[in-house]
Amino acid sequence: MRQTAQDSMLFSRISLQGNAPSARGFKDMVLEYYSHTEYRPSRAQIEKDRFVFFGLLPCRPWMAIPAGILIQFCYGSVYAWSVFNAPINKLLTDNADQGGAEVTFYIALGVLGFTGALFGPWIECSHPQKSGIVGLVVFFSGHLTAALALQVRMISLLYFGYGFVAGVGLGIGYVSTIDAVSKWWPKARGTAAGCAVMGFGGGSLAFSAINEELLENVSLPVTFLVLGSINLIIMFFCIQFICPPPPGHNQDGIPMVDEADIPQPKRMGAAAGADSGTKGGSELASAGIDKNPRYLAILGSERPILYISLAEALRSRDFWLLYMSFLANIVFCLVILSNLPKIINRLFGMGSRDPQEPPLPAYLAVSIEGGFNMAGRVLVGLLSDIVGRKTTFLMILLTQVGVLVCMPFVIQSENFWGFMTLVWTATVCYGGGFGMIPAFIADMFGINNTSSCHGVILTAWSLASICGGLAFTGVINHYIDNGSMPYETKMYTVNFVWMLILVIVGFVCCLFVRSSIRDRLFPAPPDQVLRMRVFGRVFRVLYSVWHENAPPSTPLESDYATAQNTDNSASFLQYRIRRRQLRCELLTKEQEQVEWEEYLVLRAVQHRLMKEPDV
Repeated sequence: MRQTAQDSMLFSRISLQGNAPSARGFKDMVLEYYSHTEYRPSRAQIEKDRFVFFGLLPCRPWMAIPAGILIQFCYGSVYAWSVFNAPINKLLTDNADQGGAEVTFYIALGVLGFTGALFGPWIECSHPQKSGIVGLVVFFSGHLTAALALQVRMISLLYFGYGFVAGVGLGIGYVSTIDAVSKWWPKARGTAAGCAVMGFGGGSLAFSAINEELLENVSLPVTFLVLGSINLIIMFFCIQFICPPPPGHNQDGIPMVDEADIPQPKRMGAAAGADSGTKGGSELASAGIDKNPRYLAILGSERPILYISLAEALRSRDFWLLYMSFLANIVFCLVILSNLPKIINRLFGMGSRDPQEPPLPAYLAVSIEGGFNMAGRVLVGLLSDIVGRKTTFLMILLTQVGVLVCMPFVIQSENFWGFMTLVWTATVCYGGGFGMIPAFIADMFGINNTSSCHGVILTAWSLASICGGLAFTGVINHYIDNGSMPYETKMYTVNFVWMLILVIVGFVCCLFVRSSIRDRLFPAPPDQVLRMRVFGRVFRVLYSVWHENAPPSTPLESDYATAQNTDNSASFLQYRIRRRQLRCELLTKEQEQVEWEEYLVLRAVQHRLMKEPDV
């Protein structure tokens, strides 16, 4: 009866609220959509996934890498859009320099990021072949719509077709392919994701030549039909080799205890007792913990797993600090990538102060930059598997800081090869950020949240390509409109300065990213003010305050006692503030391990006492 009465009250309340239930229902649907990010295959599907390519070949983990590279290779054709700008503008406006064709590229990149954020949970819950086929079909539909737009000469339809529709397919296919490949290699996620993303950079190189060849032989509408068909056939063939790993291949959640972190009785007992100078060992020995091997065995038999929901991941400060670091890492090269031929011509080519042919043709410089982009995606991903994600990310941000500091001096000295060396170095860092970010996310928030978080963080790609490009172009146009010549370096120096500030901000944000469970749960002393991990070492700031009952054994403490006896409370408060002391600590690996083991053992004892209390 109680349940019936509650149902009646709920029904009457809904009836009186008019449209409120719809709003609440939509909110509940959104929350539920972003709360479930786990792929749960049926037994029949698990059995089916043992074979690939229409069930003809047994599935092998290595098959996902070449298939993922080729799929990303086709999606990378969007980066060759610059080849179409002049022909499309000439077709639509009879002026190759005006017409707005380049806006299509910015729309596609903007939609890519936000599509990944919107469809991320669905991609995570779906079979990678299903999401991959949806992505390639939508991407192909964008090419068909673009061909129709060029046939009827409608720039707005082109924006919708290749900018929006193809951008949606690009976002779905990009996220689903990379995450599906990286899940097969839990011990080398950075390398696997880097190899897949490498294909995206390679597509920009190959399709530049393919697009040029098509434009010379067929019309623009037919070019998009042929290009879309090529992509469709290659991707549909390769998607047959993409399947999820079997259940249990990846660790569900994030283990709070690694193999290296499990204290052994010999180490915690005999070793700690022998080394009486070790603070952690003496404290554990005095507490009697080393005398209870049963408690020490808990960490080996019952390893707690931390499960992080998507909502918790997106609300965490660590995600948004990583977001800012990723944004700072990609802005510089995104701007340079789209403006490199123009910059070379104005500073070192026919548009410079002393007109001449540049030492290296612009198209060849762009091709070499694409090669460094590809290499960075693999090499930085491999490096992150060896030295750690956060350390690697700090290294590439620090490298970009050095590049941006040197860049104004290099362009003022008109050193072409120095300029290209700096650009190519930054491009390795740019590609490396894309290569390791999926693995970074998986390590921090769990494999089940990878697609969703990866989609959200790709909105930084959209913001960097649009806002960064507009800011760079706006500064250049401002100086030119006010009488500056295009070859003057001051306008570029101003751009490099704001980019440098942004990269420094990203570096600082990355310092505060707690990239591991140990960093998030590491015990904090009562007087801790700040803690961060810098290149693998824990750095923390502590403060101490004199207590009121401290004996005045020094002149400063005598002044403190005198101030305490006065009736002037303001001076007393001011004195207390002056007596606060800050001190910094950089823990050694041994000190950090001792404190972490103390924490783990105490948590294990607490867990066992709650589960099986001693009587």
